[in-house]
Amino acid sequence: MGKAVIYDELTSPEVRALIKGGMDMAIQPTGATEQHGPHLPLSVDYLIAHRIALGVSERTGIPVFPPLPYGHSSGHRGFPGTLSLRPETFQHIAEDIADWAYDTGFRRLLFLNGHLLNSAPLANAMANLRARHADLKVAVVTWWDITKEIQAKFHGDEHCGMGHGNVVETSMLRYFRDDLVHMDKARPFQGRREKYFFYYLIRQLSDVGYMGDPSRATREMGEEIYRKAVDGLSTQLEAALKEEPPYK
Repeated sequence: MGKAVIYDELTSPEVRALIKGGMDMAIQPTGATEQHGPHLPLSVDYLIAHRIALGVSERTGIPVFPPLPYGHSSGHRGFPGTLSLRPETFQHIAEDIADWAYDTGFRRLLFLNGHLLNSAPLANAMANLRARHADLKVAVVTWWDITKEIQAKFHGDEHCGMGHGNVVETSMLRYFRDDLVHMDKARPFQGRREKYFFYYLIRQLSDVGYMGDPSRATREMGEEIYRKAVDGLSTQLEAALKEEPPYK
């Protein structure tokens, strides 16, 4: 395990040397500042994505851009605390960051996402970037999709087809920042479990702002999931650093 390469702590010449030395990839953590019920802080989504990115950087040497603390969180309107961007605004921010990274010399970029509703604007950004820069390799990975095991654990604790502030997110926060978690306010969600056909605001699905059973969260579970996420993504990115398309 080495030291994480934190992009904004580097000098301009150090960035130039990094790229000239062969490191043409960077990780951009994305998340949100939004409510996660009475037991979790607003920083859950970007904090988890950022910490996983730093762990991966320790293993691979891939630099980590500053995390985006705002995302597309309009579904949380009605609960205090959330600060949201419009999806098109978030998409444009992602594209602007990628364009500047490209100008700097990066040719591989991973958006490591920590918030479900960021997925659509990131997909649109990726489509535009691929058309604009034929030699830019760009990908989006939401952290609970890094491995099938993590995905199953995350979706194993959800209600109304959604896990939000659930046992997995709460365990991760307990491992990273237990001082910010209010376990005395973590209760099993008593709402209905079935999925719905249409899209609804969170307040129409939950009167407490979260789904799942955070009362079962432990630091040990959080550490286990974190290490599996870092192991899984590091393995994938070690291969991605060498990946080339079959035809140019």
